[in-house]
Amino acid sequence: MKEDFNKLRLKHHGDPVMMEEILQRECRYKTASKLPDTLRNQDFRFPSLAVAEMATSDAVAGIHASMIPDGSTVLDMTCGLGIDSFHFASKAGRVTAVELDNKAYLTAVHNVEALGLGNVRIVEGDSITFINSCQEHFDVIFVDPARRDSAGRHFALRDCSPDIIPALPTILSHCSTLIVKASPMIDIKAAVNELRRDCAVTVIGTTKECKEVVFIINATSPETVTPKITAIEAKTVNGTEFGFIPGLAEEAEQIFLTPRPGMYLYEPYPAVMKGGGMKVIPERYNVGRLHPNTNLFTSEEQVDVFPGECFEIEEVLPFSKQTVKSIAKSHPTINVATRNFPLTAPQLVTKLKVKEGGDKMLFGTTTNDGTKILLITTMGKCL
Repeated sequence: MKEDFNKLRLKHHGDPVMMEEILQRECRYKTASKLPDTLRNQDFRFPSLAVAEMATSDAVAGIHASMIPDGSTVLDMTCGLGIDSFHFASKAGRVTAVELDNKAYLTAVHNVEALGLGNVRIVEGDSITFINSCQEHFDVIFVDPARRDSAGRHFALRDCSPDIIPALPTILSHCSTLIVKASPMIDIKAAVNELRRDCAVTVIGTTKECKEVVFIINATSPETVTPKITAIEAKTVNGTEFGFIPGLAEEAEQIFLTPRPGMYLYEPYPAVMKGGGMKVIPERYNVGRLHPNTNLFTSEEQVDVFPGECFEIEEVLPFSKQTVKSIAKSHPTINVATRNFPLTAPQLVTKLKVKEGGDKMLFGTTTNDGTKILLITTMGKCL
């Protein structure tokens, strides 16, 4: 049962020992689903609720760790709660993590000992100052600039803290590979232009949400006013991976299909859609796209390895006054989504007079000839 943490704080106001205990209990409660592996250690501590909420999940940190070579030396310029550093430690030879905030630094030092990580060193200070005075070379430098401050949320790399753009030459001189974690809302092309180096891009997400965009730079990549994206990968926690070469995507043959009852409908995972490459999907997975601007695909035979959600199409209905009036009678409870459609999902729910829920999904969408349709599908039937 959830505790009333605000009530507990009022009750124990003025008792620093109890206030710290309440903080730890609340942080554990709020990160239970995000940090299931880390929190198996009962001595793991949190410096603050804000740091806990901004921390990387165990699952995503595991993906970050998969990007580094075995036995490598790693510098984490933005330690925070340290989840990335601690996951790097399971694969790296040595990890150095820099943290500016004193309490977060002291907590990270405690957690290194609690987790028994003998190959992790925590350094207190500003990471740019550390780099400027550092004599060490790292195989990998990882940086996750803070995207929130008193002014709100930021998406451009130059607006985050630390601002790595002016420091890039120095940072790259201290590593073989630089990994930059950025907001899921970032404009990928604009960020590559900010970095002014050719980049590989990895987009990471869950089956329901895009979590971040990661830029991977080879330190030998020269600065240029026309940087290129060399490859894009989409990695979904517990989902199929998808990758493509941007230049080749434009050459892919476009295939369009009109959905019918009994066919399968596919929606790419959020990370896949963020990364792009929609033109690659039809040819690679033998599916047809509904419309050039509709990120939904269909096929006669089920595709088990599609990098997204799969639905079985039960009905294909015209978007007409008659259909709108009848939906609530046949499907009073149904989940609703719209893709390339004149109404938003909430607007369509209101228009159809249905309640959301159940195991069926209604998509309002557009076919290749411009026809607006409603697709009644069954969720969870695809393998």
